[in-house]
Amino acid sequence: MAAADNRRSSTRHTVSLPCKITLDGAVRECTMTNLSLGGALLEANVKYAMGAHVQIAFHVPRHDDVIDVGATVRWSDAKAVGLQFDGLRARDVWALNEYFKLLSS
Repeated sequence: MAAADNRRSSTRHTVSLPCKITLDGAVRECTMTNLSLGGALLEANVKYAMGAHVQIAFHVPRHDDVIDVGATVRWSDAKAVGLQFDGLRARDVWALNEYFKLLSS
């Protein structure tokens, strides 16, 4: 796992946020446990295919709008799924950076 950690371009933050992941129209509620500007780790209790394209929706504290972003499955097992965001909107990057400041204080 050390090699994968070295490739990360964004700092990961431990979180506990409810979220929804959608694949082929099927929506599953889950918990986000790790978040960065590059992606997220979700406790999903279902295995997703490597490379699958999903949609993820979640809120961060102090930001009213839903962050709704496409993502690619980078790894998955029976309990969790690691996602790489396809691209965040500028307002979502701002909201996440504000949330990360809140987590650091």
